[in-house]
Amino acid sequence: MKNSNSEQCFDAIVLGSVADDFVRHAMDLLDEGGVEFTLCEDVYSAVAMLAKNDEAGNALIIGRVEQLSREEGYLFKKLQGSNLVCCCFADGNLVRKQRQILSAIQAGAFVINDPARMRELIAKFSRGDWACSASEIKDKSSSALDDEFIITKAEMDALLGG
Repeated sequence: MKNSNSEQCFDAIVLGSVADDFVRHAMDLLDEGGVEFTLCEDVYSAVAMLAKNDEAGNALIIGRVEQLSREEGYLFKKLQGSNLVCCCFADGNLVRKQRQILSAIQAGAFVINDPARMRELIAKFSRGDWACSASEIKDKSSSALDDEFIITKAEMDALLGG
């Protein structure tokens, strides 16, 4: 297993608990792809890990939208203008999570509602498609992953009357 719980350099961060099926699925996919990853139990340890490894460059962050949105979306703010790509999983009552989902989309994160859909993003990452900047990866990936977005900002505004 390529999991790295030490302070070594990492390629990806999985945010959550190993008791969560989604987290275990993400870790399995990263392991299959040979991607070095760190498991962080909460957003605080993830942000600390990112701060310690600023020189690491590109990184993929995977977690549930509820956890990634904590601290008023600080992690999403850190995403903007960085070499970080985030894959957020949203399930359950999506209406109650609409603010979190909108923040994630505005930050350029991929929002999925089926954990199996993250395989393509991890495959791109593990193949080395990370050679260009994260923003270019997002642009290249977005056409293949457009249907993964739960709702666009325009659709959200229309639904909320904004």
